[in-house]
Amino acid sequence: MTSTVRSAVRRNEARSTPPGASRRTFLALGLGAAAAVLAACGGAPPPTPTAAVKPTQAPISPPTVAPTPAAQAPTAAAAATSAPTATSAPAAATKPAAAAAAGTAATPAAGASPAASGPPKRGGQLKLLVTNDFVSMDPIWASGPTASMVYESLLRWRPNEQGAYGVQPGLAKSFETSGNKVIFKLREGVKFHDGSDLNADVVVWNLKRMVQNPKSFAKNYLQAVDEKDPATALDPMTVQLNLTRPSAAVLSSLSNGNGNTFIVSKKAADDHGEEWLKNNPVGTGPFKFVSWQSGDKLEVKRNDAYWDMGLDGKPLPYVDGITYRFVVEATTQFNEMRAGTADMIQNVRGRDVAAAKQIPHARYIESPYAGNKRQYFFNAVHGPFSQDQGEKSLKLRQAINYAVDRDAIAKAVGGGFGFLLPYEFVPGAVGYDTSVPYYPFDLAKAQQLMKEWGGQTPLQVKFVVHNREQDVQQAQMLQQMLDKIGVKLNLNVVERVAWGEIVRINNDFEMASRQSGVALDPTDDLLVTWAEGGNSAYHRAKVPGLIDTLHKADSSYDQKTRHELFVQAQKLMYESAWFNYLWFEPGNFLVHKRVQNFPATWGSLREAEWWISE
Repeated sequence: MTSTVRSAVRRNEARSTPPGASRRTFLALGLGAAAAVLAACGGAPPPTPTAAVKPTQAPISPPTVAPTPAAQAPTAAAAATSAPTATSAPAAATKPAAAAAAGTAATPAAGASPAASGPPKRGGQLKLLVTNDFVSMDPIWASGPTASMVYESLLRWRPNEQGAYGVQPGLAKSFETSGNKVIFKLREGVKFHDGSDLNADVVVWNLKRMVQNPKSFAKNYLQAVDEKDPATALDPMTVQLNLTRPSAAVLSSLSNGNGNTFIVSKKAADDHGEEWLKNNPVGTGPFKFVSWQSGDKLEVKRNDAYWDMGLDGKPLPYVDGITYRFVVEATTQFNEMRAGTADMIQNVRGRDVAAAKQIPHARYIESPYAGNKRQYFFNAVHGPFSQDQGEKSLKLRQAINYAVDRDAIAKAVGGGFGFLLPYEFVPGAVGYDTSVPYYPFDLAKAQQLMKEWGGQTPLQVKFVVHNREQDVQQAQMLQQMLDKIGVKLNLNVVERVAWGEIVRINNDFEMASRQSGVALDPTDDLLVTWAEGGNSAYHRAKVPGLIDTLHKADSSYDQKTRHELFVQAQKLMYESAWFNYLWFEPGNFLVHKRVQNFPATWGSLREAEWWISE
């Protein structure tokens, strides 16, 4: 796009802003509605939206805090210009503390546990139901869930006493930042489940495979790490992480809030080969691997040699073991909780919330920040939306985005619990700004753009969809909406592992839908979802200036600067129209009352800290 056209777009962006939205306190998700330039590329200004949605939800995300290395590391913190920010605190204009309180007033405080009945008890087996199947037992290969309870990270993502989230020591007992490096002091006496020791050489090996393996999913979260020389062992228990630039997100990316950066046993890889790790996890975590059958269940047992202590002064975990059973149907999950045959499910559907609150042997716990964003995107490499078709492809993407009534989808699929969210960011997060334009529902405009596109209709489009019930229902609604503009969605409904292979690895799709959680730091998600290539990518489009802008936002520790850069990035995302953001489903848990000390936390379930009261 020429600079002249860009100027025209900027002059007209205010016309696409939700009326009155700038005075509302929203959720805490984020911006970046996948929208487009419309006729701007052809010289005409974008039209004024006719049916702009008006999100009205309170913030869902708890406040975050930057780490304070001086308190956690042996030397003083670096200057403000080089000090790390593991997670971005919301911009001052959003008043995060008040917003978070408003959004969670009827729920436990961020990170707080429902009152436990009596002292902790030991023993027993937990039975947990999961919607997404485990993809790989080796974290760097996992495009979805992995055996997180078997592993640990250098840092932990935890709330402080005030409920504000940030990084805390994990396998690293302390960390220190200075310029383009981070120094981690490792815990002594920690052993992997195969008996090998945690030391600097093992951590350096882990960091290298995360960054240097071209197919690593961890790689996209660690883009500031020096690929040629990721880490150095300064002594047997000290590791230096080498960066090419400052990074506000690198510490949160190395925490247990990110499932791709767990530390695995080097000895296991040396003895059996790295391929073996995909089915046999060996970590330092509170649980040891027992068995895994894809599409069925994962079983783990207590690690009796775990280093961290419980409230009773004995090593965690409290329970003997856990079975994670894969059940994709939300109805089946809910019925099992009602029958008392499961201990926990997550994200009860809106239509089931009222009934969930009436189950006598279960606790319904709202945890908005554990919710999911819903969106769809286009393939930029091949098919009718390919980037090499230029403006023609752009008009087609714009037409589809205008034809979607996200409010209707949120109400129907969310069952009264979900609500529209036309942005990538969530309210309360740095970068959330309602001046960012998005595509409102405008069927007449969609039909006009289809005429300008000029292709043959009906257009047949292969749409890859996860087989979760809500994903399928949403896809069926999208089918009906797009049929009105001559676009026929042919649904390819697949399970989670197949979805990752088809979409992210093999790039064999034309449109696809996804759900994603609330990222610890905005760059964590954006640098992955907008990646231009690699097996972690989604649409694979090249958006001029976007990645550089995101890198600049990650390199800054000034919240005002980060906010402005994220807004710039979202406007580029809007102009490109590769993603369309639809609605948000606030998180919740349904937990059997026999389970005590459940944290309802953000980033990690912390199963080692639960106990069974029976």
